[in-house]
Amino acid sequence: MLDIFLTTLPIYLMIAIGFLAVRTRYLPAAHIAALSQFTLKIALIALIVTAIAFPRGDSGLDASFFAAYMAGSVATLLIGFAALRLLMRKAAPESWILAMGMSNSNSGFLGFPIASLFFGEHAATVFAMTMIIENAVTLPVPTIAAGVAGHRGAFLSQIRPVLTRIVTNPLVIAVVVALAIRVTGLDLGEPVERGVRLLAGAASPVALFVIGGTVATMSLNGHWRRSLAVAAGKLVLHPLMVALALMLVPGVPPALIPVGILFAAMPMLTVFPIFAGLYGFGAVASGATMVTTVLGLLSVSFVLHQLTGL
Repeated sequence: MLDIFLTTLPIYLMIAIGFLAVRTRYLPAAHIAALSQFTLKIALIALIVTAIAFPRGDSGLDASFFAAYMAGSVATLLIGFAALRLLMRKAAPESWILAMGMSNSNSGFLGFPIASLFFGEHAATVFAMTMIIENAVTLPVPTIAAGVAGHRGAFLSQIRPVLTRIVTNPLVIAVVVALAIRVTGLDLGEPVERGVRLLAGAASPVALFVIGGTVATMSLNGHWRRSLAVAAGKLVLHPLMVALALMLVPGVPPALIPVGILFAAMPMLTVFPIFAGLYGFGAVASGATMVTTVLGLLSVSFVLHQLTGL
């Protein structure tokens, strides 16, 4: 366990530096938004292209892993919705949005940096597949469901803008372009590949700094019960469902199983409060994100200990 802590310490330090930089006002909080956009629209795109179009070794997308991870994430979404709706008596729109937080990991900003330390090139492969699942399934499905629940009979009016966001999402476009490059065998040349890899290398440190800075702008609120419920769903239910699916679905490469479980064990994506804010649940989502990120520092170390035996 100590070895894991020492290995991941640089990651936690980067998060802490981002937190302190914003909390002490050494860096204006407004700058975090710009850094986040750089990470999302440039560095992570380069990382996706590197993982899919320029793989090293035998790494590549795997249909069995893809199906298993998606099944585990969708199961988490549905169980989370049912628990919030039936046990906590929350309205359907709120239940869908909060369940979204349980079923979507911080794959790019936190999952990839940690996974790459322990699982090497497999981290990039799993990252590429989780990005497809999150952007094409587990983010749009609850968004559409929440919109329909809040406006009965307005399915088409809800699905169109969501589908538009999917097909125009830079990360989704990056996946499609990278797949095209890989399938066609297009050679972009060594200088281009090296430049893309350099940009991809900036994704991890900047993303970690952004996490710290983003958490520094959040505040605890009175929605403890719901925040803790979302945290439990994200840090416990999601990795359990994904682990179960990865073990039950035939054909999943054994080397990818621990990587997938680790990605599922990550806190929710840092933009979760933004999605939730569109439906009036930004305060609850902000508290849940802050609690989950802090608790995740311990739970992720525990999961790593179970997966690696260190």
